[in-house]
Amino acid sequence: MTTSKPLLSVVSPVYEEEAVLPQFHRVLSEVLDGLADEYDAEIILVDDGSRDGTLPLLRRLAQDDPRVRYCSFSRNFGHQAAITAGLERARGDVIVTLDSDLQHPPSLIPALLEKWKDGADVVVTLREDHASAGVVKRLSSRLFFHLMRLLSEREVRDAASDYQLLSRKALDGLLRLGETHRYLRGMVNWLGFPTAAVSFRVAPREVGASKFTFGRLSGFAVDALLSFSKIPLRLPFFLGVAVILVGLGYGVWGLAQTVLTHGPWEPGWIVLLATVHVIGGSILCSVSLVGEYVGRIYEQVKGRPLYLLKESSYDPDAEAMRRGRDQASAA
Repeated sequence: MTTSKPLLSVVSPVYEEEAVLPQFHRVLSEVLDGLADEYDAEIILVDDGSRDGTLPLLRRLAQDDPRVRYCSFSRNFGHQAAITAGLERARGDVIVTLDSDLQHPPSLIPALLEKWKDGADVVVTLREDHASAGVVKRLSSRLFFHLMRLLSEREVRDAASDYQLLSRKALDGLLRLGETHRYLRGMVNWLGFPTAAVSFRVAPREVGASKFTFGRLSGFAVDALLSFSKIPLRLPFFLGVAVILVGLGYGVWGLAQTVLTHGPWEPGWIVLLATVHVIGGSILCSVSLVGEYVGRIYEQVKGRPLYLLKESSYDPDAEAMRRGRDQASAA
């Protein structure tokens, strides 16, 4: 009696990676070939609106390798939307997400699978930055995770990445979360399933350039901080209390000086201007924080899709089955 092997789905977002994609497919295929005795495999590549030769290359890969399936966005919708699109189409019993620039080494996949076989529904990877990443990037990464630990309402692991493994059960739970502004690492952490961790060294990028500009990284950090914490909404209250206490303290000090010296109290323009600026800045910060949350509510209630496809290698029957499964999960 033969039993079917578990299906391993590998999901990878792709954005203008024409130069590195053939090498990524070759390295990933070598890893999957080594696992062929234990697992069937599929490779899901999501083109996030690339403007170079990435899409024609995806077509060729899908034609040459029956494991490869792809879909292409109508425009650039972002890294997290691309991963989400791939996860929605993953059919596997176990799913691995990783970037296609080879900074997430495919050779780590067997180690993730071992943790899954030991009972973990989620296996996260903890990044060890290469020295070539630069001092500024390493310091900004540490600052980001430090802020996340301070502000998040759940435990946050340092240097967690989007290179992770999900069991079918964990993925079905993740797909029920309908946030418009998505921070998948935090969403996976929120699920609460048994979790294991594996460390890896980030490889230096050999071909091409990083697509994560300062603006993209800043927006990603804001999504992360505001999606999983209400503490920023409470900070203006504590700031207001501090301003009030400073004002009262200064008033008491001035009154005491007047009583002790029996003279007029002349605080001067410097104190007045400083007080006005502190109070005005506090009000502006408070309004902007509230506005940020209100804006996110507005984006959420509009209910726009996370992405739109212009091309896909998926057949209509498979897409209909996926939509039916998603509707059943939502119900």
